[in-house]
Amino acid sequence: MRIAVDGTYFGVLPNRSWKDLIALCKEVGAEGVNWPFHPSFLNPEDKAMTDEVVKALAEANLAVVSLGITKQLSAEPGAELEFREFIAQAAEFAPKVGCRVLDCWPRRPPEVSKEKAQATLTANMRAVAPLVEEAGCIIALEFEPDTTIERFQEACDFVSQFSPAVRLTADTYHIVRIGDNLTECAKTLHDRIGIAHLSGSHRGEPGSEGDTCDHAAFVKTLNAGGYSEDYVLQYAPPAETAASLKRAVEFARGLR
Repeated sequence: MRIAVDGTYFGVLPNRSWKDLIALCKEVGAEGVNWPFHPSFLNPEDKAMTDEVVKALAEANLAVVSLGITKQLSAEPGAELEFREFIAQAAEFAPKVGCRVLDCWPRRPPEVSKEKAQATLTANMRAVAPLVEEAGCIIALEFEPDTTIERFQEACDFVSQFSPAVRLTADTYHIVRIGDNLTECAKTLHDRIGIAHLSGSHRGEPGSEGDTCDHAAFVKTLNAGGYSEDYVLQYAPPAETAASLKRAVEFARGLR
């Protein structure tokens, strides 16, 4: 079990360079990173850049616990080919950095019904699951309110139609904000979780003032169910980002 920093919230969104993200992870004592599969952090068509990123991650002894799929097209009708090609590229790259998890948010376009979005997502998962599995990877779908898959039981039912190559991303913030129980979620999903995200109930630093998430119970229940993978810190960065992440890393380590 490694504690990782999310590269979208702490890299892409605040416009850090990929080198800055690696430096931040080292500074706060993280063991891993959710690396954004994004042109400014990894361009699969630029071999020199790819080689440089791979070398820098290895020199920093930083594990890529998941690749963040930044083309959020998995549930968008009409974008199937673009999404599938992007996943093929991610699955080809992931083994180069020892990464197993492709972390995917199945965004539902506002003009698309939930039923249509789920049908599109189903077709895409059937198409990409074999190539993801062949690469020795899994694809993890994040569930959250107001998107393609919302609650943990619905998410469990959805992925049960696929091979174990299709799993779930469980984020404490999203589970709590829709009104579900973290312990019950962990009991239900433990063998279908591909990656877990730790965030406060206020989408701030986990364990900070005002956070009502029972992170300890969540992690304990997952561990008891056999989950031995990684935990990604994903929350809205405060002004003093490094200081906050240092506290969050230590907090998360105390849950192990």
